[in-house]
Amino acid sequence: MDQSLVQSREHVRSNHGQSIIIILGMFALLALTGLVIWGPLGVLLAAGISLFLIYSVSRASPKMILKMYKAKPLGRNDLPELQDLFDNLVDRADLEHNPMLFYVPSKMMNAFATGRGEQTVVAVTHGLLQHMNNREIGGVLAHELAHIKHNDVWVMGLADVFSRLTNSMGQIGQLLLLLSLGAIIMGGSSPIPMLGVLVLILAPAGSVLLQLALSRSREFEADFGAAQITGDPAGLASALAKIEKASKGWMQKLMPGKKAPQPAMLRTHPATAERIERLMAMEGRHDMPAPVRIPQPMVNPPRGYSVQRRPRWHIITGLWY
Repeated sequence: MDQSLVQSREHVRSNHGQSIIIILGMFALLALTGLVIWGPLGVLLAAGISLFLIYSVSRASPKMILKMYKAKPLGRNDLPELQDLFDNLVDRADLEHNPMLFYVPSKMMNAFATGRGEQTVVAVTHGLLQHMNNREIGGVLAHELAHIKHNDVWVMGLADVFSRLTNSMGQIGQLLLLLSLGAIIMGGSSPIPMLGVLVLILAPAGSVLLQLALSRSREFEADFGAAQITGDPAGLASALAKIEKASKGWMQKLMPGKKAPQPAMLRTHPATAERIERLMAMEGRHDMPAPVRIPQPMVNPPRGYSVQRRPRWHIITGLWY
């Protein structure tokens, strides 16, 4: 067997194993928080709520997210070149169900995947279509298809459930401590031992860090999967460089003359330079398929679609688009 192919399979197994360990670690923190507050019953309660929310996440429709972004479905008559490229990538990705393609009227250069099973969707923004060439668009689309293939939407939804529950239970425990503070001052015993108090404080932060680590792991895996789909790692690398440059431009407008360095452990995505370096290291490898056929002419935003407002912060959802 080709050595490069063996290394690729080992890479996939390693990332999957790492994701499983992180998810188990997040559940362990949630269970520990429940144990501190209510004992063994708290562990069962945490497990029961988790199962219910996981089921709800898995059954959720992507319509709510698409409506929030004002996304519109793209038909073949809207952007035939983009649809041809997308269909080609879907075939190469060998997905169980073919996702639909949507357009988001935002000037930001972005794309995302959402939904599960027959309801999977890939959405691209006006800014992405306006500022990227077809090769870069293909790399971004393949990245999102890789997320779908690896079931990352569900995995990250699961991690978000554990993180939010751990944070909520930590707050409940701290509230119980606050309510019993008077009795403690009067000489009564604390309902939660000191070690338990540390758990209530540290577990939510630990869960968030694990969630961020999982996100970075899945992004690396999606980059690797995208290169396997397109056979063109440099195309995605070029797209990432453009997105990074654009995001820095927005940060400079928000905070002129200031830099906002972010610690590596607090990034939701890996450093762009590291992602590009990994992608470029895949160029010319023997396990790369033939490059995808790039359509001509250039893909541009659909006719009749224009975006006047600039991206802004949405307070209710906490999203910037």
